[in-house]
Amino acid sequence: MLRLFLGLFLVMTVGLVLALQTVERTFDALLDYQMQDYNREAVRGQAWTLGELLRNLDGPAREKQLQALRPHYGLGLTLVDADQLALSDEEKAELAQGLLVIRDKYTQYISAIDGGSQLLSIRLPAEPSLMPFYIAGAYLMIAVLIGCVLFFWVRPHWRDLEKLRLAAERFGDNDLSVRIQLSKRSNIRDLAEHFNLMAARIESLIANQRELTNAVSHELRTPIARLSFELDQLKQQPDASQNRELIADMYADLGELEEMVSELLTYASLERGATVIKCENIQAANWLDSVVGSVALEAEAAGVQLLIGDCLLDTVRIEPRFMARAVINLLRNAIRYAERRVEVTLVRSGDYYEVRVNDDGPGVPVEGREKIFEPFSRLDASRDRRTGGFGLGLALVRRVSQSHGGQVEVGESVWGGASFRMTWAHLD
Repeated sequence: MLRLFLGLFLVMTVGLVLALQTVERTFDALLDYQMQDYNREAVRGQAWTLGELLRNLDGPAREKQLQALRPHYGLGLTLVDADQLALSDEEKAELAQGLLVIRDKYTQYISAIDGGSQLLSIRLPAEPSLMPFYIAGAYLMIAVLIGCVLFFWVRPHWRDLEKLRLAAERFGDNDLSVRIQLSKRSNIRDLAEHFNLMAARIESLIANQRELTNAVSHELRTPIARLSFELDQLKQQPDASQNRELIADMYADLGELEEMVSELLTYASLERGATVIKCENIQAANWLDSVVGSVALEAEAAGVQLLIGDCLLDTVRIEPRFMARAVINLLRNAIRYAERRVEVTLVRSGDYYEVRVNDDGPGVPVEGREKIFEPFSRLDASRDRRTGGFGLGLALVRRVSQSHGGQVEVGESVWGGASFRMTWAHLD
């Protein structure tokens, strides 16, 4: 931070000095004629008086008279010949008009005496030798004042940036809960808020990763253990005809593993944003019929009537593969817990599409309506994988709805069971 202060201080000080010098030189050039007129007027009276005293005298008498006058004027008074001065045409014209010729940055004034070749040179006293020190002191004072002002301006930025640096350092040391709280008047408040959003997002992703890792290891343990047990049993069976049931169970366990891995890959892809959602316009009725047809046999096997309610749309804008997966998960969840019937509807309300799945099952308790959308969550221990799935279906539904700019929620259906409502934005 000290480097920042010194850098700003040097840039501002040098810049100010250069600006002052540039302004001074620019205005000197622009105001040169005004300055010449001003200085001529200031010296014109003394030059006229001296000219009157010298005009009627000859060469030696003029020098003697001038010598007597020098102590009383405090000026450098000398008689010079015009040929020695190498006068320019402009200067000669000024003398012819009775004007003073100004040289050496307004320190020397040349005046005609009687129109002859002899001229009077008036030189102002030299500036005090301490003038450079005064100028240096003035610039030093300006630099000190700039430093004081800059310090009080940089100090709050310094403090806030130091907080940001310490927070980033703690975050890098695995303190993922660290956040920055700055005053509303802070100039880096927006940066701090973006840091907090980034930190919250990273913390959430890492927490989800840990939960997924722990949950996956737990979920894989059971089918792997069953496969291991079934292989041991298979080795001990003397009759090959008795192996068919064990082999069928092993295929079922492998199918269970494959299904879980597929859902895990889909969920992880949506969770980390690796999948690009490309929406397209789909025929709504045909798409919904195909989705319902994918689970029709499951509903029939469970003795559940699967109904299609309102579908008053011609087209629907979605990513068909992921959205179909989400609706199928909602339907399977409803079929799993329904008593006799499940209904699905697809409508459009304003700028949003809505899919609603109703069942007549036991419903979802109010305290568990948010938890069921978390990965590998089940509302009670009795709902194992054979009755409650892997706990990824509804989590996947929420990720799909979020990737479409929407959300999913659960309430109570008109039949007393659960009513899942998934909405997403209509993006043209």
